[in-house]
Formats: sequence, C-alpha cells, structure tokens
Amino acid sequence: MFAHRSVIELIVLVFTLVAGLLLLGLGTTVAFVEIRDPAADTGVAVQALASAISAIIGALLGLLAGKSEALNGSTGRHREPEPE
Repeated sequence: MFAHRSVIELIVLVFTLVAGLLLLGLGTTVAFVEIRDPAADTGVAVQALASAISAIIGALLGLLAGKSEALNGSTGRHREPEPE
C-alpha cells in the first residue's frame, strides 16, 4: 500500500490522519458540551473548528494542484492554444 508512494504523499497522509482525528475529537467535545449544558458558549470552539477545517481543505487542494502541475510538466504535455 505504501510501497509506491513518495515521502511527501506519506507526510500528507499522516498529516491528514492526525488532523482528522483532532477535528473529530474537537467536534465530539463540542457536541458533548452542547448536550450536557445547552447554555454553554461554544461559539469560539465552533469557530476554531470551522477555521481548521477550511485551512486543511485549502492545504490539501493546494497540494493536489501542485502535484497535478508537476505531473503535467514532467510528462511534457502542454496544452495547445485553441484556434480562434
């Protein structure tokens, strides 16, 4: 499974796993606090959770874009401009 993956791909997989587990834990904690005490202010925690999710999605999309650009450049495929 990991034999043909680059070091960068493995680091991204580990990062995604750790970040996913942390976000799952934080989300579960927020839900538990909301159930136990509905009057508790969890706005800051929910805001931090949403910010972390958006940052992780942005990082993974950036990695995907960079990888696809590298693959297109390494194979020598260039898009020809479309005729007008």
